[in-house]
Amino acid sequence: MGKKKQLRKQQQEPEAQNKVPIKKNKVPKAANHKFNAWLPALVVVLITLVVFIPSLQYGFVNWDDPENLTKNEHLKLFAYEWNWEAVKSIFTSDVMGNYNPLPLFTFAVEKYFFAKNPADNTFIFHFDNLWMHLLCTLFVFIILFKLGLSRAACFIGALLFGIHPMRIESVVWVTERKDVLYGMFFLAALIAYLKYVQDEKMKTKWYVIALVLSVFSYFAKIQAVTLPLSMVAIDFLLKRKWYSPKILIIEKLPWWILSLVFGLINIYFLKANKSIDPDNASLAYTFIDRLAVGAYSYAVYLIKFIYPYQMSPLYPYPEKLPAEAFAALAIVPILIIAFLVWAFKKKKTSLIFGWAFFTFNVMFLLQILAAGQGFLADRFTYIAYTGLLFLLAKLYDWLSENKPDVKKFALAGYSIYFLLFLFLTNKQMRIWENGGVLWDYVKAEFPANPVAWRNAGFYYRDEEKDFNKGEEYFKKAISLDSTNQVVYNSLAKVYVDKCLSLPFQTPNLNAEKQRLAELALFNYNRAERFDSINKFPDKKTSSEIIVNKGVAYALLNNFDLALFQFSKGLALDSLNKNAYLNRSLIYLNRNQFNLAVNDYNKILIQDSTNADIYYERGNCYNQLSKYSEALADFNKAISLKETQPLYYIGRARAYKQLGNVIASKADAMHAKQTGGDVPADLLQ
Repeated sequence: MGKKKQLRKQQQEPEAQNKVPIKKNKVPKAANHKFNAWLPALVVVLITLVVFIPSLQYGFVNWDDPENLTKNEHLKLFAYEWNWEAVKSIFTSDVMGNYNPLPLFTFAVEKYFFAKNPADNTFIFHFDNLWMHLLCTLFVFIILFKLGLSRAACFIGALLFGIHPMRIESVVWVTERKDVLYGMFFLAALIAYLKYVQDEKMKTKWYVIALVLSVFSYFAKIQAVTLPLSMVAIDFLLKRKWYSPKILIIEKLPWWILSLVFGLINIYFLKANKSIDPDNASLAYTFIDRLAVGAYSYAVYLIKFIYPYQMSPLYPYPEKLPAEAFAALAIVPILIIAFLVWAFKKKKTSLIFGWAFFTFNVMFLLQILAAGQGFLADRFTYIAYTGLLFLLAKLYDWLSENKPDVKKFALAGYSIYFLLFLFLTNKQMRIWENGGVLWDYVKAEFPANPVAWRNAGFYYRDEEKDFNKGEEYFKKAISLDSTNQVVYNSLAKVYVDKCLSLPFQTPNLNAEKQRLAELALFNYNRAERFDSINKFPDKKTSSEIIVNKGVAYALLNNFDLALFQFSKGLALDSLNKNAYLNRSLIYLNRNQFNLAVNDYNKILIQDSTNADIYYERGNCYNQLSKYSEALADFNKAISLKETQPLYYIGRARAYKQLGNVIASKADAMHAKQTGGDVPADLLQ
């Protein structure tokens, strides 16, 4: 009894100096290098690998993957060459209002070395996401150990991090490379910071390493702005004088500056993209409503740490907040204040640290200032849950020391918990197999959400070429939101695609083509009308609608109106490649080759690796008797896509006109051998 009192007294005495207490699980140096010492960490990594290995067979999903990877203009050039100007463009621009250039840079590397066409090798993108998550899991184990937990407790905490169902979105969704990438450098920076704090030697070295690793984390995702706050939480746990100006301000100054700079950069891009526009109707909440959203999100994340009762790629903002949100606003702040008063009074340092680490890393993600579709997003807990799993792991050590009789029951409880999470993660992960599975799941969860039906329509129209299902889903989206110009535009495109894909044996082919073209025109008119009501908030979308309407006119053989629409669309968005392409087709049909060349020039300024456009421009130069220019274009087209017989036929024509009969015949024979329909005069 006397010994216990003495121990308690020693624990409560303040530090005489600003030193970090020695960890009680300190082991002799000789043991640090034994394989068995790190076997628990390796087992955690192996289990996590087995759980997520099915994701290596998954494809992309039409939920930001196209914008970030498959259709990203900044990445196109890397299919052909490594280009430092393109790298610069990655680091000086945003994607959909998000500034996270480092993940995009990794996509560029993957595309250049492994996947010229990413859709043909989705494995590499999922593989890299997975190994980054495995490394994060290992880093969590190391951090927990450095924070004084036993290896058994570290095993519990790291395994929870690795296999928690709320990890799925960050690991399996290719776009969320930014989570595992920023998390990897974030956690590595914290390990370096702990080395700086705890080791007496080479402090400057570890300080610099921590800072360098942090910079990479900032470039990966804006969530890294919480790094200095996380360091303060660690200082508190390790009983440093975290509140002193020397530690809080001077020592952390580089991180405070980095957080401010990257925070402002991201706010700039978000505002430019209108992702945090307060006038956005989908975010039309009062200030009190927004506070309620924050309190509700905070409570939900806490509950889902214990048991993720509902998971979805998308949680729609409710038009009217539920009563639970306002109840959370009334209760959560009171509970937090009561907890902190009690915890500080009782000197519950570990509890305060776990709460603080979680809160610091989730508080900017509670959608009080909403940004895009981020309501209750699972991915926002990737780093934040580290604070809570520290507490759950710490509980094991506390039970082992203070309640040894219940230790075996605790182990049984943890084991059941792990098995439950293994089951839930395996089940939930399957919805990310492709866009069709994903949006069918979201539709079932939120049948009144038009975004789910619209994105399902995109998947079946564009990837499965199931135009009937695409039409059905777009119509359902319209029934849920009858004023959305984008959905009318998408439905109209279904009719255009149907029209262009009709087989020749279709009964009454011309009549059916006209019917579909008229349906397309009708819906483009509705899209344009609702876009006009919205006062053209997005010129790119408005231009797309107008240009697509021109395509419908062209299908109806009204080429004058089609030309008018294409030019009108370009007046709104001079970078609309589809407008230039469609207008050039009409110029070609009218033998206006110079005008077609001008449009091809505009396209190639934006897309210098488009082999088909070089080919088409080469044909125009042939028609204009500019054979040297034609030859240069065909050479470029062949260098980009050497398997196209048509390119060799075009070059054969240019060679023949330039008098190089041998080269002309060689190209003609090559085109014939590869399946091309070669004109007879080129073979003579």
